[in-house]
Amino acid sequence: MPRTRLAIGLLGILHLCVACDTLLAQQKIGFIDSQVIIDALPEAQDAKRKLEALSNEWQAEIKKKRENLERLFQDYRTREILYTDEIKKQKQNELLAAEREISEYQNQKFGVDGEYFRKQSELMRPIQDRIFASLKEVATAEGYDFVFDRASDTLLLYANEEHNLTKKVLEKVSSTFRRSSSSLQFNR
Repeated sequence: MPRTRLAIGLLGILHLCVACDTLLAQQKIGFIDSQVIIDALPEAQDAKRKLEALSNEWQAEIKKKRENLERLFQDYRTREILYTDEIKKQKQNELLAAEREISEYQNQKFGVDGEYFRKQSELMRPIQDRIFASLKEVATAEGYDFVFDRASDTLLLYANEEHNLTKKVLEKVSSTFRRSSSSLQFNR
């Protein structure tokens, strides 16, 4: 009796393994490298240049504010012995306020909900949407069940280049950008 149960259990496990193997064999998995696609799109490069220009402008403003704070601090240090306790306290508060202003400005521009990330989302969202739409078209047309992005945080330890859809998606998204930009020029 116990051997029969063991045999039935082993047959059940074997059957389950064969069924899983059959299911996995029917699924088609591909991958892309979204960074390669983004790097190849002129629209994305233009968006990156705009973001870099904004970042440089804001960094220059922060640098100017820091230099001004440094001048105020040096002025305070050189005249500190001449100040009364009340004036010292006032100057220290001015320094703290200037430092706080720099920190707030930096957070406003580069913080988690800062202008930089909002602008990045505004500029890159349409490009990412087109890449995703093109990916979906390619994956559907070629029967892929899953497509991973090599450039993302998803760990992809090995990928057979035969399943690399990057070039096809890039061709598809490039053609949609060409069509939309030519229609925009035509409508002007």
